[in-house]
Amino acid sequence: MLKDIFLQLTQVVVLCAISAPLSAAPLTISYLQHPSVRDQALPLVQAAYAQAGIKANFIAMPAHRVLHEITAEHTDGDVILAQEIFAPFKDVISVGPALTEVEFVLLCVANVPCDNSVLVATPSTIVATDQSKRVLLTKYPQAQRNHFYQINNLGKLPELLNVNRFDYAIFVVSTQWPLPDSLAHLNVHHLFSSKAYHVLHKKHASMAAQLSLSIATVKAQKGL
Repeated sequence: MLKDIFLQLTQVVVLCAISAPLSAAPLTISYLQHPSVRDQALPLVQAAYAQAGIKANFIAMPAHRVLHEITAEHTDGDVILAQEIFAPFKDVISVGPALTEVEFVLLCVANVPCDNSVLVATPSTIVATDQSKRVLLTKYPQAQRNHFYQINNLGKLPELLNVNRFDYAIFVVSTQWPLPDSLAHLNVHHLFSSKAYHVLHKKHASMAAQLSLSIATVKAQKGL
């Protein structure tokens, strides 16, 4: 008798486990260590997930790992990426309206040239993340490839200029959100713009519509 009850209970547990929705497990969403991501995009996306009733854990991650971790299905998405960054990755989809428009900019210390000619002719090293460098070389194929030094903590790049480690950096800033304080003493030359979106692995396309609505609602509530 007890054996039969135990078998019945085991069957119920197994059936429940099989029928439980996959979305019950929290998603893992990465984000870059960048002031605007941390202070603007992250709270917006967290609020959208809460409103949609979708559980998610948010983890900071270096820039060079973000897209690899999504395509390898180690993470489920990223808080915000410029369209120029994720467009070549077919397993990565944008979700909802753009969170903001971003500008790829050249940051320069004082008393050095600060225009497009720097990309072609400067003898100084330009510090950038690997993805920013990839996009920049696509936009400016004449740029000197060997003049770049890769550091994949995006938020740290202005600091390296402020302490005179480098004269130049490629950075990304929002056209709508406040500029980070770390840029206050640097010259900023605008290169090109891109829309920036919340992104997920394409296997989560079924929840994109729900999240898109939540993102649009939260943006409207914040007056964005």
